[in-house]
Amino acid sequence: MDMTQYFLALVVLAGLLGAFGLLAMAIQRGWIFNQLTGLTRMVAIDDRRLKVRESLIIDPRRRLVILQADDEEHIVLLGVESETVIKSQPAKPVPSRAEMP
Repeated sequence: MDMTQYFLALVVLAGLLGAFGLLAMAIQRGWIFNQLTGLTRMVAIDDRRLKVRESLIIDPRRRLVILQADDEEHIVLLGVESETVIKSQPAKPVPSRAEMP
């Protein structure tokens, strides 16, 4: 095998990997779905009512989670066999990216 065939095979491989990457990005962002059906997603990602704000692993069996449901935040301790709501409070506003340093 001479160097030109080796180089050509390398270029073809890089092109295929790039094409698969673009296809994966198009599927993830919904571009292909929109083009095939003419529809947009029914629920945008930011319109979901339930969000996990933060999660902290305490030990191998327990995890502390801050959940936001509508305008309420709940601090929940998740265990292997039980869940405990520690505190519920009104949700704090999330700073926009423009306000972040």
